[in-house]
Amino acid sequence: MINPASLLAIFKPPGRRSPYSKLNPMARFVAFLSFLVAPIVSADVLFQLLVFGAQFPLIYLSYSKRRLLTSLKSSVILIILIFGLNYLTVRDPYFSGSMVLRLVNMITASAIFMASTDPSELGDILTKLKIPYHIAFAFVIALRFIPTLAEDVEYVMASQASRGLEVEGGKFLERIRKLVPLLVPLIIVAIRRGYQLAEALESKAFGSSDRRGYYVVYRWGLWDYLLILYSLTTISLITSTIAL
Repeated sequence: MINPASLLAIFKPPGRRSPYSKLNPMARFVAFLSFLVAPIVSADVLFQLLVFGAQFPLIYLSYSKRRLLTSLKSSVILIILIFGLNYLTVRDPYFSGSMVLRLVNMITASAIFMASTDPSELGDILTKLKIPYHIAFAFVIALRFIPTLAEDVEYVMASQASRGLEVEGGKFLERIRKLVPLLVPLIIVAIRRGYQLAEALESKAFGSSDRRGYYVVYRWGLWDYLLILYSLTTISLITSTIAL
């Protein structure tokens, strides 16, 4: 079974600045949406492979290779499930493989974006898209809590292992049952952190004023426009090529 902490560690904020992370967050968001939506356009295997290949420069520039591999490793069960269900439904391995590649493309786009985007930048993006600030703030806080929760999972697993609980051993159903002793302390820790966050926000008079400014002012540069142009042009060329 996959370590649950590895699933949550995918959302960990980027540790170092990459050339891709220095671009305007909105430009990165447009590229992310382009490569996230593109796999839905066609179920052709060649189309999915071309979309995946088009993301290689972004993987290199965003230093997201390790995060992508972790994401794919954590999604192995889901990939097998998607292939199996599609094959049982349509009896077409070609189509089933295309559905797997579609998921891989979406995971790749997400890994690139998460590896280069800080949660605060994502909050600024949502705010500029006219999303209510309270909703954007709640979303950012949730993203920031996920890596913390991953650390709590590791601590609880180590603590339970020191008491003789073997999480990794046994069959599949046995491993699931062994995860139950991890849930109770994690729920308690999450509730405590929630109370601490609520008290911190209340002490700082959060929400007392609707007028808010931006700590960082994002500016558009040549490379930002080139990124958007590359994303849209690549998807358009791939789509037109497959259509012909």
